[in-house]
Amino acid sequence: MKNFITTGISIICTIIFISCEKSEPSDIVEESKFYASFNGESQTKATTPFTNGYKATIYGYTAGANVTSATPVSGTPVDATCGSSGLLTPTSAVFLPKGSYDFYSVSLNSANSPNLTFSSGVSGQLSNGIDYLWAKCTGIAQGGTASFTYNHKAVGIEINVAPGTGVSNLSVTSISISPTTPATNSKMNLSTGSIGEASSVGALSPISLSGLQGKYIMLPLSSIGLNIELSVNATIGGTAVTAKKYSASIPAQVYSSGYYYTINLTVSSTALQFSGALVDDWTYQSITGISLTEQ
Repeated sequence: MKNFITTGISIICTIIFISCEKSEPSDIVEESKFYASFNGESQTKATTPFTNGYKATIYGYTAGANVTSATPVSGTPVDATCGSSGLLTPTSAVFLPKGSYDFYSVSLNSANSPNLTFSSGVSGQLSNGIDYLWAKCTGIAQGGTASFTYNHKAVGIEINVAPGTGVSNLSVTSISISPTTPATNSKMNLSTGSIGEASSVGALSPISLSGLQGKYIMLPLSSIGLNIELSVNATIGGTAVTAKKYSASIPAQVYSSGYYYTINLTVSSTALQFSGALVDDWTYQSITGISLTEQ
C-alpha cells in the first residue's frame, strides 16, 4: 500500500511538471517601425525631422547580407510617407519573423516616390536636378524601430553674386552652368549610397535663381572643368547697363557625391571677380585659379 501511494504521487508530480513547460514559437512575426531625420547641417552634425509628406523607399535584408547577391526580405522594397515627428508610414506594414535585419532607404527629398529599382545592389542611371538622399540602419530585431538619418548623395552647386566697388543697383537675370552629362556609371550603390562619377559636361543650362543666388543639383563628376555664365543689370561706374554677360571657367576638379560647392562671384566696375569657392559636406574646401571674362 505504501509503495502504491508513492508511485501515484510520482505520476501526479510528473504530469504537473510537464503541463508547466512552455516552448517559444519560432514563427512569430512582428511589425517593424521606421523613423526618419535629415542630416542637413554638416558643420554641427545636427539633424532635423524629415519633411512631413515627403516620400522614401525602404529596402530590407537579413542582417549582414550582401545586397549585390541577396534578395530583399518579404514586404520590401516598400514606399513610405513621412508624417509627424518623422514617423515613416509604409504603404503596407512590414512584418518580419524572428531575426535581425538591415534596412536601407532612398528618397528624392520631395513628395515624389523615388521609383528606383536596384539590380545586384546598383540602381539604374540617375538624372541631374534631383536631390538623392540615402540612409542605412543595421542590426534591427524583428518588431524593432529603424531610425534613418538621410544624407545627400548628389552634388550641390550654389553660386552667389555680389556687387563690388563702383557697382550699384545689381540684379541677376540669369545664371547658367555646364552640368554633368549622365553616364552609364551615374548610378547609386545601395550599400553605401555613393553615386558614380561621370566624365563629361553638357552645354550651358540655366539654373534656379533667387535674387543674387543660383542653385543646382547635379550628378557627381570626375576631374573636369565647369563653365559659368551670368547676365546682370546694374549701374557700373555710373553707367546703367542691362543684360550684361560675364563668364567664368572653373579648372578641372572632382565634384564628389554628397558635397555642396559654394561659388562666390563679385561684379566690379572693370570685370567679374571670383572671390572664392567653398565646398560643404552637405568640410569646407577652397577652389582657386578661376579665369573670368567680361563679355
